[in-house]
Amino acid sequence: MLISVRDLKKDYREGEVVTNVLKGLSFDIHKGEFVSIMGPSGSGKSTLMHILSFLDKPTSGQYFFEDKEIGSLTDDQLAEMRSKKVGFIFQSFNLLNRANVLENVMLPMVYSGVSTAERILRAKNLLGEVGLDHRMYYNPANLSGGEKQRVAIARALVNNPEVIFADEPTGNLDSKSGYQVMKLLQELNEKGNTIILVTHEKYTAEHAERIINVKDGLIINDAKVAERQFAQSENQELRK
Repeated sequence: MLISVRDLKKDYREGEVVTNVLKGLSFDIHKGEFVSIMGPSGSGKSTLMHILSFLDKPTSGQYFFEDKEIGSLTDDQLAEMRSKKVGFIFQSFNLLNRANVLENVMLPMVYSGVSTAERILRAKNLLGEVGLDHRMYYNPANLSGGEKQRVAIARALVNNPEVIFADEPTGNLDSKSGYQVMKLLQELNEKGNTIILVTHEKYTAEHAERIINVKDGLIINDAKVAERQFAQSENQELRK
């Protein structure tokens, strides 16, 4: 089992006011799954993603990653887990404009003890895989939104993570670029990558195999997608 969550709760306190954000969630995610966590704004889905990706700790309950109980880890150990076990794709891309595309993709490896030659080789190979080897020396400011997100996907993959977290990855993209990104995520999943997609959009969520639907800090449904969406190509054609 890759991820196992039992009665997970998260509270935030401001003075005397306590806000219960997650109210006891339990689920499992197997290696190689493509899972969407879907819910409206304020549902708790982003807080859940932060805990699953080692950016935050639960108030109570248990979170096991590869059979390791995460709640007992120190901040330094959590940081090490983040750098080695997960890759992130964000709605706002989070690219550095002071660095070129190749340097942006190489960045996560700087803290992983990878040699410069190996960093360059991995980054170039991944940029080729996402169809951007001809843009590797461009500044991110000169890329389209879809190209920026493909750079972010390449960056998420450089440390061979166990799981890729995609937080509203099509939120800032037009429909054509969004299809390209979802197609790429589905292709990565077919190669064996575990992907957890966080979104508020049902249509985007249906590109996964399974949807965990969260509302008011609770799971209201957890089921396989009945009619899965498949992003086919750049021409905006889809099949079910």
